[in-house]
Amino acid sequence: MGENIKPREKLLTSDSPKMVGTKDLLAIILGHGTKKKNVFDLSKEVIRFLRENMGKEIKVSDLTQFDGIGEAKALQIVSALEIGKRFYKDKTKMQIKKVGNGELIIGDCLDVMQTMPDNEIILAFTSPPYLNAINYEDQIKKLSGEIKYWERKEVSYDYYKNFLIDRFKELYRIIKPGGHNVVNISPIAWNGKRVALPFHFVNWMESIGWVFKEDIIWEKEIARDRRSGVLIQHPYPGYYYPSLVVEYVFVFQKPAENKEQNNIYHFRTRKEKEENKMDLSDYQGEKSKNIWRIRPVAPQENIHPCPFPLELAKRVIQYYSYKSDTVIDIFTGSGQTNLAAEILGRKHLGIDTQEKYIEYAIKRIIDQTSQLRLGDRFGNHS
Repeated sequence: MGENIKPREKLLTSDSPKMVGTKDLLAIILGHGTKKKNVFDLSKEVIRFLRENMGKEIKVSDLTQFDGIGEAKALQIVSALEIGKRFYKDKTKMQIKKVGNGELIIGDCLDVMQTMPDNEIILAFTSPPYLNAINYEDQIKKLSGEIKYWERKEVSYDYYKNFLIDRFKELYRIIKPGGHNVVNISPIAWNGKRVALPFHFVNWMESIGWVFKEDIIWEKEIARDRRSGVLIQHPYPGYYYPSLVVEYVFVFQKPAENKEQNNIYHFRTRKEKEENKMDLSDYQGEKSKNIWRIRPVAPQENIHPCPFPLELAKRVIQYYSYKSDTVIDIFTGSGQTNLAAEILGRKHLGIDTQEKYIEYAIKRIIDQTSQLRLGDRFGNHS
């Protein structure tokens, strides 16, 4: 049975990369995941060189000294090594916290996803960070009382674009064919302008291979603000600035090889389908349309500066996954996706760079699921 274990899995279950065999480790480092095929057709001398220098920076000039390796192939190998280098990192740098049916991981989601097998996850739901608007590191310091105020963290739009593309490209690899990537996103203020980020984002996702499926509008119950008040102050054409009360929820799918498998139900048994049958008694109203009216989270309800509502996560998880499927949130924040998945009987993974958010998410999952179990024990099924 051990022969069926994938090279990546061998590395993840080992105490040290040096304990993994040469062929397996090179398969991981070179990014093709199997020892059965040497995609670069490397000689024993090159393999030995890579093995001995894996922890160092290997340059194109180091490889062109070997017979049969020109600059083009050397560049390919170096690029593959850079991509695969994350597998060589010390696993202790990623802190994994188990809670309920899931795991919350402290680390960069790109690093974490690089350690995961292909085609493993059925559903991803997240809201990307507002890199230009919220300085999450300073917000944590403010919560801890280290500073009184936090300031915006300015980055270039190109950096932000590449930051997201890199991570959603890696997410594409680990999602099962037919599975979905659901993203909550909204236009942003950038250098004094309102930028159509959601519509740029769709194009970025399609360039990766994601297929656009649905656009859902999340309408927030927000009172009239100063923006809409401009027209009251100046009741003339050209002064209209509506209150910003909506965000987008875009649904993307990783396409399968054929039409019959391009869904999340073709491999389910009749029993599974019956066990996941939804109560549609309130479906014909607002839920059946692509405008969802859900109250946003009030500032005093959550330590995170911009959490989406638990109800939003619940709907996405119910509509796009089955019980015991794994749901991932690559920017988990306060753990709304993980909490919803736990409540709905799904496995879940949440990743965030901020340890305080992860700790807070774990506490919420434990507290709220304990309350639900207590309610069930005393017959409270509301």
